[in-house]
Amino acid sequence: MTQQLKLAVIGAGAMGRDHIRYIQDNPDAKLVAIADPMPESEELAKSIDVEWYADYNDMFDHVALDGVVIASPNGLHLPMARAALEHGVPPLVEKPISDDLDDARIFAKEAREIGLPVLVGQHRRHNPKVQRAKEIIESGVLGRIVTVSVHYNIYKPDTYYDIPWRRQKGAGPILVNMVHDVDLMRYLIGEPVEIQGMAANSARGFEVEDSAVVNVRFESGTLGSITLSDAAASPWNWEATARENPFFAPFDTDAYFIMGTKGSLSLPRLQLFTYRDGVSDWTKPLTCEIQGVKEGLPHRLQLVHYLKVLRGEVEPIVTPEDAIKSLEVLNAVKKAADEGAMVTL
Repeated sequence: MTQQLKLAVIGAGAMGRDHIRYIQDNPDAKLVAIADPMPESEELAKSIDVEWYADYNDMFDHVALDGVVIASPNGLHLPMARAALEHGVPPLVEKPISDDLDDARIFAKEAREIGLPVLVGQHRRHNPKVQRAKEIIESGVLGRIVTVSVHYNIYKPDTYYDIPWRRQKGAGPILVNMVHDVDLMRYLIGEPVEIQGMAANSARGFEVEDSAVVNVRFESGTLGSITLSDAAASPWNWEATARENPFFAPFDTDAYFIMGTKGSLSLPRLQLFTYRDGVSDWTKPLTCEIQGVKEGLPHRLQLVHYLKVLRGEVEPIVTPEDAIKSLEVLNAVKKAADEGAMVTL
């Protein structure tokens, strides 16, 4: 029988409570502590019979841990991750790893020097459909990938913007939502080298953008486009199509389209289009095969992966260096959209 690994969660807000539930549901993990200064977090810890600490440093000083999940506000991710590494505890750090790219680069170097693994919480990579898509692409059945089309178009309710910071620069869908799409494009297609973009705020009229269009040239030569809007009444977004989160009403369609010289693939439905005889010819009919996978909630599968990382069985699927590259691309997208210029990475 596999010995349970002792885990703690820092930050018991909405995301932290989800992590707490996932840990409790996993027979290979044991939640032993929660660190969060809020009184309701102390009440939660008492209700599930685990140790509670207002200060995460006190927790590290008093509790023997195999791992820790950091689900605090973004600006606290790196100080808490540093404290974990100093106490010999490999952390799972929720995305984004930091709001400060320079500090994130310093942290990545520190983690390498210490020699402990760090997993960053880009949970979509753990989706079985994403994993199957990666297998299909790497098998060569699509041939050379020539174009990619990504869509994140959704309507956030007007009440979402009752919170003032969500109407201000830095809080639009480029920086808040596109990080997931950028990460998956890097994971499936490769590294972007050139970015073009345009943004608009005409739908809502706030300081921050509500819509954007981005063109990408990848290192491989593949060309891609990303359209996104949080003011579009549309089913073409990952939330509605991937069914990862019951908060969003599901819709049976796709959000990603990957086109190659021998075939094409849509996600998340995993519709694989190829010519029956393997010879591409626009006069011949394409066949469509639905790729089957065993369904699984990405956050739960992320925890399974994290436990394997802690046991030394696998390397983290998303390292700090990997997360930094996604943030660099995201910053390039924002710059291209703001300035209307080509940005080279």
